[in-house]
Amino acid sequence: MKYMTFNSSCTYAGLANMLMEKNIDVEDYEIALEMKLPFFIERNEDGFSAGPLLQSKKWFDLYLNPRGLEMVEDWVDKTEMFDFLQTKDQALLGIRMQNGRNAYHAVVYRGMKEGKAEFINNKHEGSAEPDIFEFTRDELINSLRDKTRVGTLKTCIKKEPDLKPLLERSLQNLNDLQSEFGEFCKMPRTNAEILEKEEGLFRPILLDGPSMMKLLRQNELYEDMRTIQKVFVDIAFKEKADNILLAERFDMDLLHSICERWRILISQELKILTRGMN
Repeated sequence: MKYMTFNSSCTYAGLANMLMEKNIDVEDYEIALEMKLPFFIERNEDGFSAGPLLQSKKWFDLYLNPRGLEMVEDWVDKTEMFDFLQTKDQALLGIRMQNGRNAYHAVVYRGMKEGKAEFINNKHEGSAEPDIFEFTRDELINSLRDKTRVGTLKTCIKKEPDLKPLLERSLQNLNDLQSEFGEFCKMPRTNAEILEKEEGLFRPILLDGPSMMKLLRQNELYEDMRTIQKVFVDIAFKEKADNILLAERFDMDLLHSICERWRILISQELKILTRGMN
């Protein structure tokens, strides 16, 4: 069984567990590093995403395609999931965890046993959580969104991904993220407004960013991101105060430095790639 080795990496550990069945022995962090995950920042309708939140076919195929594999995604209604899974040898999907936060967690379907669907729990090594979850039809329905994206693997022609446009777009997205982060901090905000922006604005730099810098062994950048993260946690979850001017609480010069160094890392990766193409 493969375990999570970095924050929020359950989907990547899940992919590693699926690949074991294809005789590919790899860890989640090895997948992330080979596909250049620390250098990507995506913009979507909810804001910005980075690191382990980049977890769709678009991103997984960066690792899979050179190995003659690709991710197939289906959107499945929760009432049809139990039957759908029985047509698959394995599948990656998210279920709701009963941990008080109503959070969703990636698991890997691995077959049926005594009328129940069995799932590998992609967890951290040493965790007290069970290795395997088992669900009846009704239990599974109660653990799913109305529609859930399900990932399965199939063979394809081997091909190398084109990373150049993804890196170029990531540079622009980082610029936009920094700009919107700064603008948000200039005005007094309520706690509700701050929490509303937690995922799409703050998380890429303050939570997923540190995980990625740790993978790259960019220790100073990791520590600097963590410094601002701790301030955010105090403001958003401990103080919970309103009328907060974040620009007075964050070290905005440090934030600028963090984004600049992250930009340099992406630019260096883009230069390496461009030289390799010439």
